[in-house]
Amino acid sequence: MTSKHINILLISGNDQHKWHNWEETTPLIKEALEENRAINVTVSYDIESLAEESLLAFDVIAFNYCNWQDPTELSEQAKANVIEFGERGGGIVILHFANGAFHFSLPEAGPSDWPEYHRIVPRAWNHHGKSRHDKYGEFEVFMTDNAHPITEGIASFTITDELYFDQEGDVDIHPLYAAHSKITGKEEPLAWVSGYRNSRVYQTLLGHDRNAYLVPEVREMLRRSVVWVTEKEQQS
Repeated sequence: MTSKHINILLISGNDQHKWHNWEETTPLIKEALEENRAINVTVSYDIESLAEESLLAFDVIAFNYCNWQDPTELSEQAKANVIEFGERGGGIVILHFANGAFHFSLPEAGPSDWPEYHRIVPRAWNHHGKSRHDKYGEFEVFMTDNAHPITEGIASFTITDELYFDQEGDVDIHPLYAAHSKITGKEEPLAWVSGYRNSRVYQTLLGHDRNAYLVPEVREMLRRSVVWVTEKEQQS
């Protein structure tokens, strides 16, 4: 548990995107994080809160958001703030289908494409590519790096969720845990860490609905991830 205070802006929302269950996952994410008393979570359901000057006072931005069927571009001020946040070394956490936001392939939202977001998010869902997931159901998650601060001491666990695979991107990543896909027959990475400008980034593909955020290991790694991304010195 960290001794320093960490302020997080958690972005959720989009009424066209309710099947990724942000209405039920958001309070559980907040609850899990704030089990560490040094962590304080502010929830926003307005993506343009990124344009507010107060953004730069947060230690971490966590995205539980995707602009499905919403072609509205982020404002120039929001984009500038996010870039400055990265330059200042603020932590970034990408949860589940937030990796599909502001992507040229997003259904009915292509005009919102923001290439810089694809630098922030190391592996994105491409609707025009091979990105898919196994049928929602139960599978085992196992650690691929037991020495990283986010995963150290975490044992394999069972979860009911969506197992994503073939997420696209060319940013260097360091995988943390994985699962075996019934569709591909391969070990598919499900979480990793990377860097964006002077920021640390943690991305997990888990988190489709409340079942994911009731798993103790998921909750623990989420707390650890926000502590890790606030550290300035890059490590993998």
